[in-house]
Parts: sequence; C-alpha cells; structure tokens
Amino acid sequence: MRELVVITLVALLGAWLPSICDAQRANGVAVFTKDQWRQDLQYFARELPRRHANAFHSITREQFERAVADLDAAIPSLQDHEIIVRMLQITASVGDAHTYVHLPDTFRRYPLALYWFGNELRVIRAPADYTDAVGARVVKIGDLNIGDVQKRLLSVISQAENDWFILNNSPGYMSRPEVLQTLGVIRDVNHAAFTFENDKGEQFVRDVSAVTLTPTATLNWLSAAKGEPLFRQRPTEQFWFTYLPDPQTVYVNFKTYNSLSENTKKFFQLVDANPTKKLVIDMRQNTGGDYTKVREYLIPAIKQHSAINQKGRLFVIVGRRTFSAAMNSAVDLKKETNAILVGEPIGERPNSYQENDEMKLPNSGVLVSYSTKYYKFLDEDVPAVMPDKRIDPTWTDYKAGRDAVMDWILSENK
Repeated sequence: MRELVVITLVALLGAWLPSICDAQRANGVAVFTKDQWRQDLQYFARELPRRHANAFHSITREQFERAVADLDAAIPSLQDHEIIVRMLQITASVGDAHTYVHLPDTFRRYPLALYWFGNELRVIRAPADYTDAVGARVVKIGDLNIGDVQKRLLSVISQAENDWFILNNSPGYMSRPEVLQTLGVIRDVNHAAFTFENDKGEQFVRDVSAVTLTPTATLNWLSAAKGEPLFRQRPTEQFWFTYLPDPQTVYVNFKTYNSLSENTKKFFQLVDANPTKKLVIDMRQNTGGDYTKVREYLIPAIKQHSAINQKGRLFVIVGRRTFSAAMNSAVDLKKETNAILVGEPIGERPNSYQENDEMKLPNSGVLVSYSTKYYKFLDEDVPAVMPDKRIDPTWTDYKAGRDAVMDWILSENK
C-alpha cells in the first residue's frame, strides 16, 4: 500500500533534496506537487539564461521558451522523473557539455556496463547474474533496435559537441531506466527486456532489473576482457605511474589534477633514476579539473627534460572520455612540447563553452550545471582535437585484453 507522509526533515529526503514542508514521500521517494514543479521550471527558465555565458549559442531564445512552455503544459500528466528528464532535454538543446541537469540519486541503473566499438554496443562488464550477457552485443532494448534507441538518446545529450562525446555518454543513459521510460523506449522503470547477440550470432533475451548502485559496486563485476591492460589497472587510483624496464618507458596514468605539482616531481624522479627512452602520459580517463596546473607544473617540467621532450619520446594518450580541462591540457601539451597525441579524437569541442557552475532548483533541489566562460583553444573551429596517430578501440583488442595504443607507442622508434 502506498503511504504518503509529510516531509519535514532534510535527512529524510537524502542529499539531493532540500527541506520542503509540503513535499511528500511515496515508498521512500520524495514526491512534489505540480505547482512546486512549475515553480522550479519557472526558476530554471529564468535563471539558466541569466547565469549562462551565452545560453543561446546553439538555439534561439524562442526555441528555448517554446520548450519550457511545452513542458509546463505537460507537467500535470508527467511523473517526477519524466519532468527531470524533460528538463535535461532542454539543457541538451543549449548545446554545450557543461550545461546539463544532474540525474538525482533516486534514479536507478541497469547493472550493465556498455561501450561502443564502432557501431557495435557491447556489454563489457556485468554482475554474475548476467554472465551470459558479458561480451555480448546489445541488439535491442524493449522493442527498439539499438540504433533507434541511440537516436532517441540524442535528445538528452549536449547537441553541439561531437560524435565522440556521444559515443562516451550514450551508453550511460542507456542504462538509466527513468531516461529510457521518458523517451518511450521502455514502459516499466523497474525492468526491461534486453536482446543480446553473442559472438556465435545467437540472439537471446534477458529481463534486466533496475538497481541502485554504490560508487564501488561495479568493481567486482565480471569483465569481458581476458585481462586488463595497463591503463585499466589500479582503477581507484587517480594518479599513478610506473617504470617499464624492457621498453625503458615511464608510464603515467593521469586522471586527476589534485596534487599535480607533487605528482609531477615524483614521476620525474622516476624518469631521472632510470634509463628512460619514452614518457607516456595517459589522459584517456581524465574528465577535467584545473587546466592551469598543467601549464604551471607539468609543461615546465617537461621542458626542463630536453632528452624526453623530443618527437618519438614523449606521448600523450587521449580518447572519447578526455574532457574539459583534460582536453585543454592535451592541446597545451601539443602546442608547448614535442608530445605526440595518440588515441581517439577527444570527446569535446576544443572551442566551446565550459567552466561550469551549478544552481539548485528551489523545491526539488535538482542540480543544474551551466557554462560560465567561452574558451578558444584552437585557431580553427573544428569539432574535435584529432590525435597525431589515431587508434580507435576495437572489440577484438578489448576482448583479448590488448591496448593497441600502448602497443603502437612502445613499437614506435624502438
């Protein structure tokens, strides 16, 4: 039986919801009145254009206001999660990756880690309950082919970024039942029928239940790879490095800018203490931070090591997940040092609106990010930073546990 209880304490609502004396709960989830949602939408529609550096760089004010009016009219017929996803669609139309609605913690996930290899979407990790799906290709969700699902998801993904941004972000939304239900892909947010195809060409259907995942819940999932290449090892460490004796290479896994000054000193001590032919700085998993730290600490340190700062000896690895400050730093390293960029094109436009701030909607507490500055990092306005040596991930390499990027770097000028 559904019991509605008046909410009066923040602790009962969870971290993402404020104290609202007239908000209610249903089965432990906060429920807001339609008037409260309309107030939030009015706040959203007023404050986003006011706070954003230029909210109408990709759409017109008229288009924005029309979308807001359409959502306002639809609110009486929508569930809370549908209203949130509809607001996410509006922020996606603004067009830059730093402007979006944060999906609240109450939104659940399907326990499947998905990844695009070309035009194939594969399950790269999953719990033991879905062993048969690990490594399989996703063919359908519900009654829709995966290509049609991808087309619908484009409405919630920032629409003026690039193809690699979409490749990186669409798999995450495909595992979000509230998003899929709002877009008409599935009917029931509690579970969905996924159609898979294994490497033998055999198709099968699994009913996948939605779950609430903790940040560490996926660490013990089964992997489709026979082994983990170097860059996917030590997943919880945000900055680490090691010396590879045989190729005489120092490898640096650079995920965070925290303590970059100290970390730079430490890994160059490793460079200096060993015969080092190559330095590899891997930014494939770096999603941003303070890009000025690379200019202040990393680039000067590289320039001080003239034997390393040479073509064929210094490499920076980038990819679809390289984002925000990491994209900026990759461009800086390309311009200011003799680094060779290797990997996929970067998943963000080099000239774009960034430097996000956040606002909280007054009733629901839903967070909305918005861009506050425009950056131009390349003279030419191109969709993506292209690597000097492009190497796209393949399913064959992933399954075998190979890293084609590192293989190429270690074989170059051997």
